Amino acid sequence: MTKKVVFIHGSPRKNGNTRALAGVAMRALADMGVESGEIDAPRLDFKYPGCIACYKCKGVEAYGCHVDDGLARAVGTLPDYDAIVLATPVYWHGPTAQAKMLIDRMFGLLKFGENHEFHTPLAGKPMALLATGGGVLEDNLDMLEKFWSIPASRVGSPFLSCLFPHCQYPPGEAATDPAAAAKAAAYGRSLAEMLGA
Repeated sequence: MTKKVVFIHGSPRKNGNTRALAGVAMRALADMGVESGEIDAPRLDFKYPGCIACYKCKGVEAYGCHVDDGLARAVGTLPDYDAIVLATPVYWHGPTAQAKMLIDRMFGLLKFGENHEFHTPLAGKPMALLATGGGVLEDNLDMLEKFWSIPASRVGSPFLSCLFPHCQYPPGEAATDPAAAAKAAAYGRSLAEMLGA
């Protein structure tokens, strides 16, 4: 069965550097027989910006957010994939607000056991990160990497990151840098190998 990876795009720019580098990674995945889907977080409709802590998702057996909007529908598709890639530029040491709204709704994919253990259909599926930073700081992506890797660890998911801390190209041109493109392609191949492709 063909493996499928979903890229959650966090950038408000349709043609920014993060999306360009994610495109390189997706092509590398395709070359190894892995399909890629995309969720454009900044363009999803929503009734509420993020989770409203209604806890309706905890009172039923099914997993998912009970708010009827685009964010909830997008979250509902995540268990259909074999890996989830958060592809976002760093905004104030974290993901973009648009990506964070979707991530917060992922609370609906989590249930708690009697001993406070987590149950989720995402358990064991790689949670990966492809992130860009436009600044000059070496560690400008460290907090973002922790933001995504800690939840992955808590639910027993492998983690793989590809960080571009000095992504100071004009919008969309990062992929024209041979070194950056090679790094993104290698990341795609590594993710495919992690999935057994």
